[in-house]
Amino acid sequence: MTATNAGSRIVDGATRLYCIIGDPVAQTGSPRVFSERFRAAGRNAILVPFHVPDAAFEPTLRGIMALANLDGIIATVPYKARILQFADRILPTAQKVGAANALRREPDGQWTGDMFDGRGMVRAITATAGAVAGRNVMLIGAGGAGSAIACALADAGVGSITICEVDARKARMLAARLGVIAPSCALRIGPATTDGINLLVNASPVGMSPQDGLPAPLGELPPNVVVADVVLADETPLLRHARACGCATVRGREMMMSQVDEMLAFFGMASA
Repeated sequence: MTATNAGSRIVDGATRLYCIIGDPVAQTGSPRVFSERFRAAGRNAILVPFHVPDAAFEPTLRGIMALANLDGIIATVPYKARILQFADRILPTAQKVGAANALRREPDGQWTGDMFDGRGMVRAITATAGAVAGRNVMLIGAGGAGSAIACALADAGVGSITICEVDARKARMLAARLGVIAPSCALRIGPATTDGINLLVNASPVGMSPQDGLPAPLGELPPNVVVADVVLADETPLLRHARACGCATVRGREMMMSQVDEMLAFFGMASA
């Protein structure tokens, strides 16, 4: 028996599976994007979304990783740090960040993890507003995505990073990592501010729900501030506010699209 999905791909017994896991997962556009790229590359494969509730994360991961036709996993909020425990091998970027957003099955059955969010966000910001080197950054959120973005921005030569995170332990851990990998980058932990800031990044999940407001009390934003949001929505309260203030903006979808080619290569496929 075969079935046809919305992209007219035939799914059969030989189809290789990739999945994206999150809580929630309905907001992500990755299944369509990756499945279309698999098809364009002539690969009999699809990416499917799995909504994995928090309490079911570990048993669900153990179960799906036992499926013989599952070749890769993409992690989204809030599982980018927790998924590392399932990787047999962790590549340098994921080691540096302490989180991963992709795992691939190796020919010997082991799993390799890596992180692509940071470089994806840096590329997306650069495409919109030019080089990030020398910028002063306000980062809201120090989870998996926030850590990846902070490390990539530090690697790219930003002048300073202020970390705003409700979990003080996460903020301290990220600051400690940054202090090792980018000792010349000035670091601060504190409340959100736009004083002296010219790049603001929301790496928290605030903005995913329709009832969400701003991720922090920001007030009027100076128009020279570039505002980026990891939330995968065409419109978020932060981006709406930023545009009203005359700021250039970068959407979460642009971050996602900026890392697709790298993730395809990680999964063993040439970009198409």
